[in-house]
Amino acid sequence: MSQDIPAMKSSKNQATTGQVASALITVAVIIAASGFAWYWMQKQAGVPEKSPSEQSGAESAAQPTPTPTPTKLFHGKDTYIVSRGSLAKGPNISEITFDPLDPAVGATQTISVKVAHNSPISDVSVKLRTDTKTTPLKLTLSEGTELGGTWKTTWTVPESYMYNYIATIIASSGKEETSIPITIRERK
Repeated sequence: MSQDIPAMKSSKNQATTGQVASALITVAVIIAASGFAWYWMQKQAGVPEKSPSEQSGAESAAQPTPTPTPTKLFHGKDTYIVSRGSLAKGPNISEITFDPLDPAVGATQTISVKVAHNSPISDVSVKLRTDTKTTPLKLTLSEGTELGGTWKTTWTVPESYMYNYIATIIASSGKEETSIPITIRERK
């Protein structure tokens, strides 16, 4: 007794090789487009690319400390150029120099201010705000005349200026006064 094995017959509805390839390409394009759309939406939502375990190592070291880190200062002598325009009233403060800009606590610092006006300048001073106090400093004419010259003072830095370091320069001539704040560091 032999068993008859039915022979497979070809169907007219069977896909050709070209149709199968087209279908596979279409499926691949749909998967790629879906993946790109998902990635783009993750980027728009701000989701990090790394997993939380990958992030904890590198980024935890970069986390800011609870106390704000002071901004770095230029080391040595620094000059600020000031321009108020031709219509400004009062003495014209044009240049402020700190030598050095970053003195150590207990060290000396020289502050020079160039001032000019069509009437004699009667007073030039600086209110220097550091971390916990404001120190008034009177400048004296060191070169030039009362109509235009350089006014200077040298002082000893009494405390830190890690977070607040603001110099307000005030120049007076008769009833006219000019005040220019120079914010070097400020904790907000």
